[in-house]
Amino acid sequence: MFDSPFPICLWIGPEYALLYNDAYRRILSAKHPASLGQPGGIVWAEIWEELQPQFDQVRRGGDPIFFEDAPFTMARLEGGASDLAWFSYSLSALRAEDGSIPAVLNISPETTPRVLAERQVSFERDRLSQMFAQAPTFMALLSGPEHRVDLANGGYMQLVGHRPVLGRTVAEALPDAVEQGYLTLLDEVFATGRPYLASGAKYTVQAQPGGPVNERYVDFVYQPLKDAAGQVTGIFVQGADVTDRQRQELELRNSEEKLKLMVLELNHRVKNNLATVQAIAVQTLSGDRPAAQMRESFLQRISALATAHDILTQEQWEGATLHSIAKRVLSALAAASDRVHVAGPDASLSSKCALALSMAFHELGTNALKYGALGAGGGYVTLSSAVEPGGRLKLEWRERGGPAVQPPSRRGFGSRLLERGLAAELNGSVELMFEQAGLRCLIAASLDC
Repeated sequence: MFDSPFPICLWIGPEYALLYNDAYRRILSAKHPASLGQPGGIVWAEIWEELQPQFDQVRRGGDPIFFEDAPFTMARLEGGASDLAWFSYSLSALRAEDGSIPAVLNISPETTPRVLAERQVSFERDRLSQMFAQAPTFMALLSGPEHRVDLANGGYMQLVGHRPVLGRTVAEALPDAVEQGYLTLLDEVFATGRPYLASGAKYTVQAQPGGPVNERYVDFVYQPLKDAAGQVTGIFVQGADVTDRQRQELELRNSEEKLKLMVLELNHRVKNNLATVQAIAVQTLSGDRPAAQMRESFLQRISALATAHDILTQEQWEGATLHSIAKRVLSALAAASDRVHVAGPDASLSSKCALALSMAFHELGTNALKYGALGAGGGYVTLSSAVEPGGRLKLEWRERGGPAVQPPSRRGFGSRLLERGLAAELNGSVELMFEQAGLRCLIAASLDC
């Protein structure tokens, strides 16, 4: 008994004097060694009222007693502190040759770690079940090659029209999904073990044969579940109903189409600027950039042109000044506009020259904000002007304090607009110099271009 790894003790005589092995010492904790030979009512005074009737029953010759995971609050820690512990223990009579019962044999392994671990697992399982049930996305757990629905949360039930799917195969419960090819996809995932993802997939829900049809769009994944041997045992279905998003995107596409029509109408009405607007639209909306980015660039360039139109309208389209065009166009750079310094004499520009320079300042300012000096905290731009005898305007755009400049590998629309279109519009020249310290742009134009 004393060599056993299990906690074993004898409770001897009518007072139940305690004799125990080394394994039982761990149960006694701070009560050891003072408990050796002491009566049970002293050793476990805090729980003796519950234990004594059990011991008395066995000592009177009753059947053995066994309790599994019985909880006790025991004052066994240092300083008499208590802790809650669980035990699976047995009490049985130890008989003498004459049939009397001089002692009660007690085997009591402590099960506290296991009980606490099981409670934690149960807590986590309940929490996961709540998360599964309350998740805003739809979820379902399918088992076996027939894809039997073992679990389905509220989102999934709503998607399939609250049909009775639990315990049934997909083929039995969702014939509309079978007709649309979703069963074939499930079979492929189960056979290959590879997940399947879809975005914006159409699912036409018909909860009752011959009933109303509800068209939904979903993002979803079929995730195969595998056992320890790597064999697929089921499929986890998770996704979101994105019908509202799809409809909004359709509305957005329709709005963009309407916007293009409005732009075409504007081009028609503003005949004097038709060529410029057409060039902007063709160059900006081409290429492989995202539609939103192309749209943003296009609208920014139109806005710069509109700013010049506002100024010219105020001046009855008789022209505008250099400083007014520069400050109004560059004010679109928001806080960065404070780091653009306009220097040199002002000059009166023709309407054609004002429109051309407004586009030039927009391209230079936007480029500086994205890639040049205005994108850095300490960077700045100086726009200086000079008017030569004979009515020639000289402009210099100089960027400093930004990142080191590298000559581009290809010319974008902005560069082409400056070097080709602007030079032609101004009846002058434009030179872009990609100096390491910052971009320089030299513009020469006729004031009456």
